[in-house]
Amino acid sequence: MTSTIYPFVAIVGQEQMKLSLYLNLINPTLSGVLIRGEKGTAKSTAVRALADILPMITVVKDCPFQLDPSD
Repeated sequence: MTSTIYPFVAIVGQEQMKLSLYLNLINPTLSGVLIRGEKGTAKSTAVRALADILPMITVVKDCPFQLDPSD
């Protein structure tokens, strides 16, 4: 079974959620975003779509915290 990842810009509505995710990308010191809502409100879709546009990073293999190898 393959799942389709919808583009982040294809999500209609949910402007506060999208803004929160954008701001967290711009300023990671915000320490994350808590997304909650009723079933079917594109929570998982938004996170998957956002993850698809993030840049690739180098991490320590098998590290659960995704630490930078140069640290």
